[in-house]
Amino acid sequence: MNLTRLKSGIWQVELRIPLDVRNVLGRTRFAKSTKTPDKRAAMKVAVPILAVWQELIELARTNPSQLHPHELASQLCGGSDKKTATNPKHFDWLAVLRPSQAEQYRHVDFSQSIPLPAFMEQFAGEHYVNSRTRSEARRYILEATQFLPTLAALTKLNAQRWVSAEESKSIGVRRSAKTMQKGVGFLSEYVAWLQYRGYLGHDAVNPFRDLHFSKQLARSRQYLPLSLSELQRLRAAAADAGDHALVIYIDVARFTGMRLSEIGDLSSSSLVQSRGVWCFRVRPDAKTEASSNRLIPVAESLLDTVAQPSFTLKGTANAVGKRFGRLKRRILEDGHSRQKCFHSIRKFVVTTLEQANIPEGIAADLVGHEKPNITYNVYSGGSSIEQLQTAVRVLEAAQVDT
Repeated sequence: MNLTRLKSGIWQVELRIPLDVRNVLGRTRFAKSTKTPDKRAAMKVAVPILAVWQELIELARTNPSQLHPHELASQLCGGSDKKTATNPKHFDWLAVLRPSQAEQYRHVDFSQSIPLPAFMEQFAGEHYVNSRTRSEARRYILEATQFLPTLAALTKLNAQRWVSAEESKSIGVRRSAKTMQKGVGFLSEYVAWLQYRGYLGHDAVNPFRDLHFSKQLARSRQYLPLSLSELQRLRAAAADAGDHALVIYIDVARFTGMRLSEIGDLSSSSLVQSRGVWCFRVRPDAKTEASSNRLIPVAESLLDTVAQPSFTLKGTANAVGKRFGRLKRRILEDGHSRQKCFHSIRKFVVTTLEQANIPEGIAADLVGHEKPNITYNVYSGGSSIEQLQTAVRVLEAAQVDT
């Protein structure tokens, strides 16, 4: 943390201004009293001040004409701390949320420091290339904000409260320790990035490291496959609601076993012909090596829909996945259970193939799993298009009345 102790015992926060913007800002450094002799308290005061100074430096580099003289004078001459904590730019993340999402933060007190998600978009854009990963990072940061609303609230106790809150949920809706560890990993990277960028003091302890994960989070059962009748009811309900995109997602999933994220990257450019058979080409950066870049024959009942030049599902997976979640909670008796989800369609596909005596190696190639034994996994060149097409036709025949 950029703190200097004055002769009076009061701590002062300082930041040297980079050479390339000194002429714009008219100074070589920022300096401001924290008005406290307590270093821990001074660190909390310094965080929002440093964040505003960093913003001014960035603005001076990218768009100096947007620097407001009164704001600049206030920061150079020691303006009020309250202004730094309520900078409207720090609430851009809240303005773009849906009303139902924003409502969750209505009673959260952000007055004492900068909101935790204030730099979320910048972090996600700089730190992750994959759009799905960026979306996951945002989701976990927004969720953690309920327990750690501001940068000043980044404490071990608050981080543990977030994890412990999951343990108190019923077993049907609580997430596993692995899932929570994944979320904690995103938050830990975010805190480290905040420190790297100078938005958070380097002396601050990363509260998301070495958290305790109770055995209560261990999920006793995995995702369950949908039955054919459940799948038919869900598809019919989506069609009745006029949700054409969700119907396409369900159709592609039930005839291919593709993951939600894989379907959400399909477009007309994903269609290729192999040995005279139209196929989906799965994106090259899918979840696993076995999944990536694989070819999946297109079911005949899907061709008219996906063979259009305007066909695209890109960028829709997150929204469609949420709509599927709401639909299954309304339609299925056990729809509120986390064991029934979009991934359950993939389970349905594998179950159907097994019951139709499709060899496991062909089923694995279709859905993008590792082969079950070393001979096929290491030495085989993979199933032929004709074998995969047979498996897809089995799936179509099993659902002929849909």
